[in-house]
Amino acid sequence: MDILLLDNDPLVAELIEQVLTNLAPHAHVQHCSTLATAKAAWQPSMQLVICEYQLADGPGLDLVKLVRNQAPELPVVMISAHSDREAVIAAARCGVSEFIAKPLNLPMLQQRLEPLLARLIQQQSQTELTVCLSTWLSQTLTGKLTLPTELALEAVLPLLESSAELSAQDLARAWKNEIPLTARLLNLANGTSLKRSGQPISRVDEAISILGVDMALATAMALALDIRGSLQDARLLKQAQLYHSTAEQVASLARAMAMSVGLSSASCYTAGLLSRVGELAVLRALQDFIAQGATLNDEQLPLAMSEWSPKYGNQLKVQWGLPLPTRELIGAIHQAPTHTTQRPLLIMHLAALRVASHLDTPEALRMLRQAGLDVEKWWPKAAEGASHTQPSQEAFSLSSAANRN
Repeated sequence: MDILLLDNDPLVAELIEQVLTNLAPHAHVQHCSTLATAKAAWQPSMQLVICEYQLADGPGLDLVKLVRNQAPELPVVMISAHSDREAVIAAARCGVSEFIAKPLNLPMLQQRLEPLLARLIQQQSQTELTVCLSTWLSQTLTGKLTLPTELALEAVLPLLESSAELSAQDLARAWKNEIPLTARLLNLANGTSLKRSGQPISRVDEAISILGVDMALATAMALALDIRGSLQDARLLKQAQLYHSTAEQVASLARAMAMSVGLSSASCYTAGLLSRVGELAVLRALQDFIAQGATLNDEQLPLAMSEWSPKYGNQLKVQWGLPLPTRELIGAIHQAPTHTTQRPLLIMHLAALRVASHLDTPEALRMLRQAGLDVEKWWPKAAEGASHTQPSQEAFSLSSAANRN
């Protein structure tokens, strides 16, 4: 489904796009910020147009008139800060299907768009045949990828009510284990930060500081409203829980290791959380594959995960605009770093080895020493030599976290 979105506020456009992809996961949204670029991008083959009422280079109704001349039945949604009677009447005369006033209320926006998109999806499904799994995954990879999310609306609403009292650090602590939300905040903030200073960021508290608490909460609300986010297939849900748990364990261990040698722990923790986004994105694509009437057998699942997870992970890193240092930290989790003098990279790989119970090799011992970590504390064989002594509470807690299911 091809959608044209015209709005000159990039952050508002991001929220609208999130709602659209929540309701229609495989929608391709083309965002334009000026009337001229939207007119150039318009194609009669598009299924939906959403536009702002007033742009810097002209009225959005000019785009509506262009659309109506070529596609009289195409749904057109007008979003505007001008909701006076004259604006509404002018939009209606031009054939606007829906008129939504700003500031946007996300639940209301989703409620207004949901039936419209449901009709478009039904029309599209009547003219398309179910494709094979490899074709589906290949097509999904070329669009905007999304992750399964279990961010509950009930967890966001209390934060909205007390937003004036919250700081970036408060939200960072509250959302420290919310992987899709962490990635989304970093993506939005890097788009803003790179334009202002050219400097990428990799910490979620910095991302919230740049966006502001209100925008961060709005982003969380958009994710919480994702009606397709949770996985219904029991096999996919089991895999998602495993990958999510693994990512949390790697993040926690990497943070503890970094703190023990005086390195930045926040960046290591973020990289750990994002270390399985490729797998999670594939699971989301597989759920959508099943939802459109296809069958996924048990043999296809591991093959799809093995072949497509690295591709989806790399695509998400580009899509989200993750800075190079964060990408390197994530990469070190999956493959031993070649630059063994960079201690953060060594720590990420060692944390992954610890979670996988592969930290008892001579090579791991060498990396522990290069990273400056306490061998007696972190190397399993050192712990075996002291097995007749009572372990410290800290060591016990870390071991339990690393080995829980």
